[in-house]
Amino acid sequence: MASGLKQRIQTAIIIGIPILFLVFFNDTTRLVFISLIAVLASFEFIQLNYTSLKQSAVGMISFLLGIILIAATFFLVIPITILLAVSLILNLTLIYDLYHREKSFLSESPWFWNIGYVILPFILLLIFKSSTYFSQIVISTLLLIWISDISAYFVGKSTGKRKLFPKVSPGKTWEGFLGAGLTTVIFSYFFFSYFKSFNLQVWALIGLSAWLFGSIGDLVESKFKRIKDIKDSGQILPGHGGFLDRFDGFIFCIPFILVIIYIFETYKF
Repeated sequence: MASGLKQRIQTAIIIGIPILFLVFFNDTTRLVFISLIAVLASFEFIQLNYTSLKQSAVGMISFLLGIILIAATFFLVIPITILLAVSLILNLTLIYDLYHREKSFLSESPWFWNIGYVILPFILLLIFKSSTYFSQIVISTLLLIWISDISAYFVGKSTGKRKLFPKVSPGKTWEGFLGAGLTTVIFSYFFFSYFKSFNLQVWALIGLSAWLFGSIGDLVESKFKRIKDIKDSGQILPGHGGFLDRFDGFIFCIPFILVIIYIFETYKF
């Protein structure tokens, strides 16, 4: 086994066990997990964008504002509809940015994107904490993203030939991308069988969203890192980079999955 892969597996086991404990134990630990990842990912994003002392002051204000907004979800009743629409518009803007611009919006006005790109999806998820489906949303989204990532890696390594997006992420292939999609949709059926909360069509949409938008989220962050000329968002997770590296797909797909859940809860289709 290659040393790089061995290191990735070892780190995944070391961090995976406590993460799975936090996610599966109860709603309180899930809230702690979501808030912690939001703060750590935000801190990494600010560190990557603000280097000078003068810039750091702007970055710190954005970081502290993000923490305040996260805390506010525990004390205030916040209407989700407008925030969900804003988050979708911002993510669609980043998709446009990915395919049509040489630069990255994430490196332009990063104080704004720290809130709109990193923090807002977690705020949406925390607003959903009162939903009957909160635990299922957190567990299924996180696991489906990991399943998609793992499938893309191994299918791409074994059969990948055609590059998916060589300018942004040379290691990703169409074979790995499509293999991940098939695997993720198959696993969404097992979630349907286990939870029995949504119908099969809804679970299929959740699986497709986790795969498609999780993959796009990974590419969005890869483009940002390439422009910044860095490999990883942090060094805290050997073989995996930083928290933003590990949860970029999760962060990006949250608004799209919550739209599916919101429509289901509203119209009960």
